[in-house]
Amino acid sequence: MQSADIPDVQKFYDTEYQISLTSEDADQLYDVVDGVPVYRTQYQAELIIDFVDIPKGASVLDYGAAKAKSLYRLRERRPDITPHVFDVSEDYRSYWQGWVPEEQQATYLAPAEWNGRFDLITAHFVLEHVREPVEVFSDIARLLSPSGRFFFSVPDVLGNPADMIVVDHLNHFTRTSLSVALDRAGMKIERIDTSRLRGAFVVVAVLRQGEEKVAPPGRSDIDTQIQSLNRCCESWHAAEKIVANALARHAGKKIAIYGAGVYGTFVYSRVRDIGAAACFVDRNPHVHGRDHLGVQVVPPEALPTDIDVLYVALNPAIARKAMADLVLNQRKGLELVYLS
Repeated sequence: MQSADIPDVQKFYDTEYQISLTSEDADQLYDVVDGVPVYRTQYQAELIIDFVDIPKGASVLDYGAAKAKSLYRLRERRPDITPHVFDVSEDYRSYWQGWVPEEQQATYLAPAEWNGRFDLITAHFVLEHVREPVEVFSDIARLLSPSGRFFFSVPDVLGNPADMIVVDHLNHFTRTSLSVALDRAGMKIERIDTSRLRGAFVVVAVLRQGEEKVAPPGRSDIDTQIQSLNRCCESWHAAEKIVANALARHAGKKIAIYGAGVYGTFVYSRVRDIGAAACFVDRNPHVHGRDHLGVQVVPPEALPTDIDVLYVALNPAIARKAMADLVLNQRKGLELVYLS
């Protein structure tokens, strides 16, 4: 939580980050409902429609757009909107061509002629990556029309502790810090939700009007959140002990890791020097057949039969529920190791 920022953040996001650029349709798996995969970009588009009454013919900006897949999905549902995209990298321009006109694209700096233009600005998991969130909120505030809405999502570190250990997440948000940061940028929260997007805050913000004031956070609220953050940090130390104890208990046995994301990376970092994992297991078909940290990713049904121990590297809040639907959960002789 107190570690230094990654060196040269601007260069990193400009030329090295390249999220979901492995293929045109690369996406993050959000959920599986009745056996059907639900991908994050489609789900985010549905959330926008649910949370914001978008005016007909609205000018919409995806801020920190990357491939702008959620905006693309939104435009499929609302072809009347005028899409705009902005990112701090040139790497995504090829994905914008053909559906976002050149004059509605910008990189590195959103142009002054866009000031006050937008009825809706979206930012999906962007603010945790920036060094100075208040500066970014202020930039977004200048682009909003007086009646515009700012829809954004950021990780809820208390709802998803993985946020705490992601190296390029430079900020970790709570309700209080979000409210204060927006207030300093001349905005206020209109709606905030932690139930619709797992492990994240979904926020709709608007410009403050005139001399309107936002009530400062109370001392007791701040103290409660600090205590919760301390417990979050302690949970990672507890997870380290769980993995270490499991390794000692199952010395010499063949292991695999369920989850090729942040939690899986954490487990791998603890086991690689003792006995490398045979594979990662993941439900997302976009990662099947690829390597993660030099280890192959396979679907659950392809887990080798000689695996003795499977580390369930998922958010502990959902891990047991996620595994309950899998045949792996019933496989005889396979021990599952959870992180809490």
